Amino acid sequence: MKHILFIPLLLLSILGKAQGVELVKSFIGNSQKSEVISFTPQDEILLSGDFSGYINYWDVPNQALISSIKAHNGKINRIEFSQNGEYFLTFSEEDKHVKVWSFSGQDTLIDYTVNSSPHFAIFYDQNSVLIGDDFGAINHRNFYYPEKDSLLYKNPIPVYDAVYENTKNELVITDKVSIKIIDLNKGNKIDFEIKNPYSSFFVKSRYYSPDVLMTWSKNGIVSFWDLNKKKLIRELRSKNDFYELSINQYSKVLLTGYYKDKALLFDLTNLDLERELDENIQLVNTYLTNEYNQFMVSSSEEGRHRLMQVKGGSGIKPLSLQKRDIEVQKVINVGAKILKLAVWDNEKVDGDKISLSLNGKWILRNYEIVKEKNIFEIELIPNQVNQLVFFAENLGTIPPNTSAINIQYEGYDKTHIMRSNLDKSGSINFFFEEEE
Repeated sequence: MKHILFIPLLLLSILGKAQGVELVKSFIGNSQKSEVISFTPQDEILLSGDFSGYINYWDVPNQALISSIKAHNGKINRIEFSQNGEYFLTFSEEDKHVKVWSFSGQDTLIDYTVNSSPHFAIFYDQNSVLIGDDFGAINHRNFYYPEKDSLLYKNPIPVYDAVYENTKNELVITDKVSIKIIDLNKGNKIDFEIKNPYSSFFVKSRYYSPDVLMTWSKNGIVSFWDLNKKKLIRELRSKNDFYELSINQYSKVLLTGYYKDKALLFDLTNLDLERELDENIQLVNTYLTNEYNQFMVSSSEEGRHRLMQVKGGSGIKPLSLQKRDIEVQKVINVGAKILKLAVWDNEKVDGDKISLSLNGKWILRNYEIVKEKNIFEIELIPNQVNQLVFFAENLGTIPPNTSAINIQYEGYDKTHIMRSNLDKSGSINFFFEEEE
């Protein structure tokens, strides 16, 4: 079971170079023909839907099948969770059914038959769903009061994907021509429409933040749109069109690619879109991971999902760190797990700004170095290299970016000068050996 998965060498190269990780063949989607894999409200459980219409519950710690339920007479196209995670829905374009399930009870609550093939189905709230059909109709279906069912919106062509934003009461729909944001507070009128500028069409959209929409095009282009200013923030061009993943509140989007000659693997958490994402990034693929980056889900050109276990590495590092070389300027064996640090400008104050990362996580962001010492503590992970990286946010008026750092623990008190620029970050590697 625990052997290397046969996947494209390009992907293995990117992951190895970017993070030093190894992908190991896991227990879903390799021997089984899994159509879709979804992370769930419970970290120890995964759901998959296969080509023959079965919903499968998986025990993650034991890598075992809990149960397999016949859900559809045809392949399962999508698994979507309700906001609170109590319910999920499935649909199949082949048998023209949309079903709502109890996640804990593992049974069907509602079964809708769609006259024409369903193109999407999502939760509107805890009591109803929205279903888009082959003719562009988006129907609102209530679980308990069928008399409240209604045609919410009629699009002139079929809708591929939809996202409901409940705080704004907006519906984002994706079709072959554009992405439309429908304001449900104003008579279901189009509030904003993004025409696809590419020789392709939009296939998926998700809110990156309340004011930013993230979109995927069929030809692989990933774009970020400012919904307030109604303009494009940034676009990244991809080498493929693998986009059919079950993105939900229990997963994180991972992107792989290259920046100049550097391999990248990064998630979309806390990114400065305009500053960190630039035209020199060439995307290769989109993946999903769980909260703890233990597993990755990939999608093939045929739409088959595979689960891979992530082994090794030191976590997914911030994108900014990956884009620069790291020069180890000091290696220090220390005798304490907790260190007291102080950083300041020991020369002429020239507006230098730095960010500090410990083991791939930011501990200080965009800090302007001054004469006064900024004092704080860090905790090391025993019996491994702990890398403290000095990331230059600018060069000040007198390059390079320089800062003084004092390191203290009982019996140790030394100061070092660190230098970084916009191509290379200086680092101190600490090692603390903890006796067993």
